[in-house]
Amino acid sequence: MRRAHRGQAMVEYLIVFPLLVMLALGAVQFALLYQAKSTLNHATFMAARHGAVKNAKDTSIKDALAAGMTPLFTFSPDLAGLAKGRAIALIEVFNPMTMTVEIVNPTAAAATDFGQDDPADNTKRLIPNDSLMYRSTAPGGSSGISVQDANLLKIRVTYCAKLIVPMVNLVIYSLVNGIAGTRQLSWEWFGESTATATTPNNCSQLKDRFGETVDDVVGAAAAFGFDASFLTSALADISSAVAGLTVPGLNWTVGGYRIPITAEAVVRMQTPARFSK
Repeated sequence: MRRAHRGQAMVEYLIVFPLLVMLALGAVQFALLYQAKSTLNHATFMAARHGAVKNAKDTSIKDALAAGMTPLFTFSPDLAGLAKGRAIALIEVFNPMTMTVEIVNPTAAAATDFGQDDPADNTKRLIPNDSLMYRSTAPGGSSGISVQDANLLKIRVTYCAKLIVPMVNLVIYSLVNGIAGTRQLSWEWFGESTATATTPNNCSQLKDRFGETVDDVVGAAAAFGFDASFLTSALADISSAVAGLTVPGLNWTVGGYRIPITAEAVVRMQTPARFSK
């Protein structure tokens, strides 16, 4: 009877071990995502505070956001590491493929309702920021908010957080983008697949973000007797090139597997918000 059960523990171990590895790697990846989200929350608040004293200027908000994100990219406790982290943060923040900064309030409609000519620049208009407690609280015609509410700066930041832990990065990325993938025999993870993403987002790789559109173009061309299949391979090549793009001197890969994380912050304007006419 003992011979019949000999090796049972090894078989059970081989079945459970891959799952334990995935759980351990997944815990590490989600811890890194939590760190990124916490850093983004703080950086977004600091960016909003900076924008409140800089007339809600977009570049000022992004610069402060990069300063707040710098600790996430600083990998050595010295001046060189800090400078490198600051440079990477600037690249991440000002790259529209990895960071989106949206000024939710005040809106252009609020500038139309309450805007006054900027004495320093006749191409701009300012939302008055002085003596708010004495101004009318009546809502504007197009914005539907009062001048007091128009002086609340609200920003929304969406950052494409990088997934760097092997195996689970592809699993999480595939789940977020709705990619079925291919199941590896004896291992329960998603492998490389040519399947098109069903729920792509701004952080998806180019082949997943625009794959369905290219497939539609190829199908439409085929209906007229044209072979446009080269577009599919061209998109895959361009996507791979962008995913592997590395910034010279910083050893930082811009592409890779990423998923979106979002943070918002609201502060009261300390200077008049400036808009173009």
